[in-house]
Amino acid sequence: MQDTPSRLREAAERLLAERGAARVSLRDITDAAGANVASVGYHFGSKDALLDEVVRDSLTEVFEQQAALLAQLPDDAGLEELVRAWVLPTFAAHAGQDEARRRRTRILQDALHQPSPAISALLAEMAAPVQLHLLDRISRHVPHLSQEELWLRHTAVLAALGALGSDFFAGMLAGTDPDRLADQLVAWIVGGLTADPAGPRHTP
Repeated sequence: MQDTPSRLREAAERLLAERGAARVSLRDITDAAGANVASVGYHFGSKDALLDEVVRDSLTEVFEQQAALLAQLPDDAGLEELVRAWVLPTFAAHAGQDEARRRRTRILQDALHQPSPAISALLAEMAAPVQLHLLDRISRHVPHLSQEELWLRHTAVLAALGALGSDFFAGMLAGTDPDRLADQLVAWIVGGLTADPAGPRHTP
């Protein structure tokens, strides 16, 4: 039988993936874990500290998977291969993921969509090495883009992936084929990255 901290972490992870942090209460967690309310304070200090720990563990796994996939690609990997290594670990609907990984990527999407100050700092800290490596490799395929333009498009992709994790957009995408949706996202991102930058704006 699992110890109390493990049960609390597992319950918090499941609830975060199902509802998002804003709709998870302390009582929800303890009821799901079969624990008393005081146990959260005893083992983690507070509900927020428990949730932050679960988010940190989820983000660590996702970014480690991104880094591993990028490391496996040869130096001459194409842009689509790079985008797949970037996107699929963060996309919960991808059918190749097991249930635990789906939960963790849903947590990442929720963190991107509505990050707390602590999670914003955590995202910046953990994502930076992977994203800088990724952007360096992508930039070789889009020499027509300035660094500023490439960073803008990269940020727009992250914003879109975060939004897709929200209930509103998830509902709009209900009924779509997860595997096909992943391929469509990759194609859309590649198209956005390779498009010409906007020309100068002319005023009459």
